[in-house]
Amino acid sequence: MKLNNLYNFKNPVKNFLNIDNIKLPNDISSFALEKLCWVEPINFRVKKKDDKYRTLKMPNILNFVSAYEHFKDMPNFDNIQNLDPSCKRLSANIDTGDFKSGEYDRQLEDDFEKLCVYDNLLKIDIKEYYGRIYTHKIDFQGHDERYLSNMNLGATNGLIMGNYLSLFFAEINLSNISNDITSALSGIDCDFSYFSDDFYFFCNKKDNDKIIKIFDKILEKYELERNDEKKEIWTYETFNNYNLTARYWKKLIAHCNIRVNKDKDNNKLYFINQLVFKMSNLEDDKLKKVFINNFFKTRYFRELPLEIYQIKNYDYHQLCFILKYSPEAMLYAVDKFSTMKSFNKNKLYKFFKVRYKESLQEPFNEEQLYFYYALKILEFTDILEGAKDAVLESENQILISYYLKDKLFSSEDINILKANDNEKYWFQNYHLILYSVDLAADLENSINKYLIPKKANKQPQKNSYMDFYKENIVLRNSIIRDITDVCVEIENYLRLRIEESEEAFEEHED
Repeated sequence: MKLNNLYNFKNPVKNFLNIDNIKLPNDISSFALEKLCWVEPINFRVKKKDDKYRTLKMPNILNFVSAYEHFKDMPNFDNIQNLDPSCKRLSANIDTGDFKSGEYDRQLEDDFEKLCVYDNLLKIDIKEYYGRIYTHKIDFQGHDERYLSNMNLGATNGLIMGNYLSLFFAEINLSNISNDITSALSGIDCDFSYFSDDFYFFCNKKDNDKIIKIFDKILEKYELERNDEKKEIWTYETFNNYNLTARYWKKLIAHCNIRVNKDKDNNKLYFINQLVFKMSNLEDDKLKKVFINNFFKTRYFRELPLEIYQIKNYDYHQLCFILKYSPEAMLYAVDKFSTMKSFNKNKLYKFFKVRYKESLQEPFNEEQLYFYYALKILEFTDILEGAKDAVLESENQILISYYLKDKLFSSEDINILKANDNEKYWFQNYHLILYSVDLAADLENSINKYLIPKKANKQPQKNSYMDFYKENIVLRNSIIRDITDVCVEIENYLRLRIEESEEAFEEHED
């Protein structure tokens, strides 16, 4: 079991971390609560839409792995789809750290079939679901819920977002909500399903208001409420116009193959132009990003022999536009372009210099990390060095840890970091000690100052955290990967995802 995929499920930041490299106590599988205490997670902000973001919370590693060991044998832990197989829309794959590839297309086809039967799709969701889950209302089936609440300073109102444990218990709660909804809908002709906190009701117009009232009443039982701002009603036509992304990149690949076969002596990078062109036909910002990212994740692109292609001047500015629009695409594309013999990386220099600086002024930590990855691959070290002041102010603890690893901070910068001894900085402070000779030389005092949780008031608790951190720092175990290893990790993820998608397609065709 890859702990990285559990510690950060779905978010690509998992590729940068190396939780599996951390040495754990020999008795971790039965680690007692008495050795643990309430701990404060670090914040990591990811972009939602426009200037809005979602805050992921990454818990103390010792607490997280202890909780995983405690809960991992619960029924359906590794297959949340089986919690509610008739109503859950998509299922998780722990091996890839993502939702199963290929199922979205199958589900979409089912949606169109249902929209032929019913008048509309009524789509509604729960307001701030994770933040409002009351852990005492979750069925822990005899397991101690404190392993979970300890990861968030003992809070029982709300689950921290980002890790698989929170997802699993959120899905258990949703399964109970789903069962209540299914019972309440018994007198209404309706086809109901859900994906996380998004609920899909395929029904007739006359029943829309009835279903909303039922939904609201059931949420009250769980001390939750509906998000008034996100009620959507879709017809077959509007749903069809919206869901074009999968067809677009498949047509794009077919178009590029035809062009290459017709013009073998003039192999241009047709797909760049086509990406920009077809993006213009998509109205939704999220869909455009899905379209871009999914194209670069395909076997077609990953196996495309770019060295045989010509790259024109207009390809550079179109590529920059694509990467600016969806910085995540850098993870799946920059390594490929950087190996092209005809690729002049200097034509992208100003783009990366300006955009990296701008990303550091925004609150979106994951995009900052994507730019850092690309800059390392392209070896634009001077851009990284020139942005160190902005990195210090970014509150991006993973990025700051990389700067510490790369020794890009001055002694004055290090002194600024040394002033941050609050527990909420534990991730960057771990690397501060790891990469600072003076702090590592006085290891126990450094750990006491920067890493022992505030709530570790008893000696057994202090000892467990001290031993854990001390052993790993002595072993020089970093929680962040070398960028070359990040590249390999992304390649492995894409390979597994492609294989999974192709298997799903074959099953669907059969």
